[in-house]
Amino acid sequence: MKKSIFITGAASGIGRATAILFAKKGWNVGLFDINQEGLESVAKEIGHNTCMYQKLDVTNIEEWKSAEENFSNFSGGKCDLFFNNAGIANFAGKFEDVPIEEMNKIIDVNFKGVVNGCLIMLNLLKNTNNSVLLNTCSIAGLVPAPGISVYGATKFAVRGLTESLRIEFERYNVRVSEINPWFTETPILNATKVSENMESPWDRDFVNERTKIYPVEEVATSVWQSYSNKKIHNPLGFEGKFASFFMNLCPSLIRFLSKRMFRDTFLD
Repeated sequence: MKKSIFITGAASGIGRATAILFAKKGWNVGLFDINQEGLESVAKEIGHNTCMYQKLDVTNIEEWKSAEENFSNFSGGKCDLFFNNAGIANFAGKFEDVPIEEMNKIIDVNFKGVVNGCLIMLNLLKNTNNSVLLNTCSIAGLVPAPGISVYGATKFAVRGLTESLRIEFERYNVRVSEINPWFTETPILNATKVSENMESPWDRDFVNERTKIYPVEEVATSVWQSYSNKKIHNPLGFEGKFASFFMNLCPSLIRFLSKRMFRDTFLD
């Protein structure tokens, strides 16, 4: 029987690249995103015979229940890999410049949405031998990132959730892990300026001047590898591995480097 993967945030970026890769590997793919048009585009690309798709707002628990039910019907009641990937970072800048409404949206999608997925998908994962729950945590869940403080805080929260559920779900033979990409070529790099007081948005050009941006295909490969390996954290790229290693060994060094990297922008 073909294996199956359930992907949130599947209409673009990392989710889209992961869907394409797993379809090529012969998996059945469930595509879920708030962007209906994007979902249709991905489904057309990988072929409707190997996928299903449904609009999903990860902050809405009733939509989660519907998505889980329809995916279960599609996959024969199994889920080998649940890729809990959806996230946003629509705005970047000094903490006090970001409207509280936008902060709450980030918290709702990036953390509450992840919690919703873990809860609703658990029964399918329990019903599948050697299943994996894989959260997208980002390197921002391992190291401090000025300019996206609330986004980073949600990713630290996802990391804590991953750590706890890794232990809890062992009794169900469900392995919980996360991927920790460095900066990646996704729509998140389309961050916009929220006020005239903000000195610099964390956008593609801003990031590209300071560090490497990885293609989404490399992250999709990391997702594929994460299904088989036993690691709980999976930092991507030299920069991500360096930062996460030294954050554990010498956190003051990473704080210094982070401050230096952004000294002419958010920290003026």
